[in-house]
Amino acid sequence: MPAVDWDRTARDVLTLEWVDGTPLNDRTALAAKGFNLVALARAVIQTFLRHALRDGFFHADMHPGNLFVGTDGRLVAVDFGIMGRLGPKERRFLAEILYGFITRDYLRTAQVHFEAGYVPRHHSVEGFAQAIRAIGEPIHKRTAEEISMAKLLMLLFEVTGLFDMRTRPELLLLQKTMVVVEGVARSLDPKLDMWTVAEPVVREWMERHLGPAGRIEGAAEGAVEVGRFLGEVPALLARGAILVEQLDAITRDGLRLAPETVAAIGRVESRRNFWTTVGVWAIALVLAWLVYMLVRS
Repeated sequence: MPAVDWDRTARDVLTLEWVDGTPLNDRTALAAKGFNLVALARAVIQTFLRHALRDGFFHADMHPGNLFVGTDGRLVAVDFGIMGRLGPKERRFLAEILYGFITRDYLRTAQVHFEAGYVPRHHSVEGFAQAIRAIGEPIHKRTAEEISMAKLLMLLFEVTGLFDMRTRPELLLLQKTMVVVEGVARSLDPKLDMWTVAEPVVREWMERHLGPAGRIEGAAEGAVEVGRFLGEVPALLARGAILVEQLDAITRDGLRLAPETVAAIGRVESRRNFWTTVGVWAIALVLAWLVYMLVRS
């Protein structure tokens, strides 16, 4: 990615360093310069998936005009006007969905939808698994160039709509980008096997985050959160002690109202509105009771 020129960048202007490279949509020029088009196609797919899964942050406008090949053979992306973000839950969802289709584990793929909360619990996991099996099974009977990962995800989203799956804007942006990325890769290598190319990246993420190392890391993060909470306990106890002291002062010296409250009560009394006066005092007593209950809890 080009470096940002911060001296020439302002609130409404992003300035990047100059890029020397060959446009990815100029297949003839790429071949003439000796670049391996098959390797470039793999790089386009795997780079996109790594950004989405590993970083949760991906270029969401990866059409050929925004992609170049540098003199060193590396991909260079420009125009970051549209970027996509995926949270940890969405990343796990994407990885397990893709891996489920790769390994033909449709029941696990269905379970992931329910665990993520995307499909309401009143639906049947088994029924949903059967529905997505009807999508995934035909791809294993076709040649590599006939299989479209983007089309599969599009069909998947259509089926999930029948099961009341909530619309996820970030997943729609991901699916749109995947359509473009797949088209770019296939323009370089028409026989690209999307599943074979995607499998190492998805498997690497699964092993890293859902395997033993990922579980240990998750446990460590949980321990850090517990430690952070324990570190805040003294401050919580101190605030609780202050509330107890204030409550003790109230019970010893009587309830002290702010001058504004006293003035309001005086105005009410001057109008001789008995029920309004009762209401104001009732509110004050309820507030005092709520403070007391909070301290007790």
